Amino acid sequence: MGRVILLGTGDPLNEERTQSCLAVPLAAGETMLVDASSGTVLLRQLTAAGIALGSVRHLFVTHCHFDHVGGLAPLLTALAAVPDASLMVHATPVTLGSLRELLALTIPGVEDWLGKRLSWSELTPGQPAQAGDAVVIPFEVNHGLECVGFRVEQAGSVMVFAADARPCANVVRYAKGADLLVHEAYGPESSAKQAHAFGHSTAAEAGRAADEAKVGRLVLTHLRASRHTAPEELATEAAHAFGGPVSAARDLDAFDF
Repeated sequence: MGRVILLGTGDPLNEERTQSCLAVPLAAGETMLVDASSGTVLLRQLTAAGIALGSVRHLFVTHCHFDHVGGLAPLLTALAAVPDASLMVHATPVTLGSLRELLALTIPGVEDWLGKRLSWSELTPGQPAQAGDAVVIPFEVNHGLECVGFRVEQAGSVMVFAADARPCANVVRYAKGADLLVHEAYGPESSAKQAHAFGHSTAAEAGRAADEAKVGRLVLTHLRASRHTAPEELATEAAHAFGGPVSAARDLDAFDF
């Protein structure tokens, strides 16, 4: 059985929540992150979750929007001071190039600080990558720029993270039979036009994807501030479309899969 900790569950303008980041414990005390939130708050959330900084050995990045990559520079700066720390950053080619450009602009020289302890891995959609005892398969999603979701297979269990995405067949394809689907939800069905314009899905659309893929559980994330829609209302809407268990995640919630 695997486990995922949602370090950040908010959209880019949600001041009530931390921005997007997931942590998956690996064998031998290591940790894999998916996305890097929006800044130094990532370091705070690692501490709050009881995750040792030096245990973070893999970072998989969905795309280059600031609320998903803003914590990379603080993470690398902090890791540079941990002598036995190392990190492999996994992303598709365009995103990987953007990450390195971002570092060159915001903290020049940080790659040299880590030297051989920092490595970069180019992902190809549909091709598996290894992270400790987990197999991670990236898949393309429709967000308006290069963006991927991830299927994580670990100890015979499966978790799928549908990153920022309009409804698309690939989410259902890669989530087929998954134990857990973590899916973004911009808002209720009444906001579908706006959600799609920004490259996102509604809660009902997340529920329909979960239903079509026959997943075991649906968790909603990347949520807007509660002044727009109460998270519980989104969970109810998704549950009506899915028929299975649904949770609107909060920062630091953990789910087995």
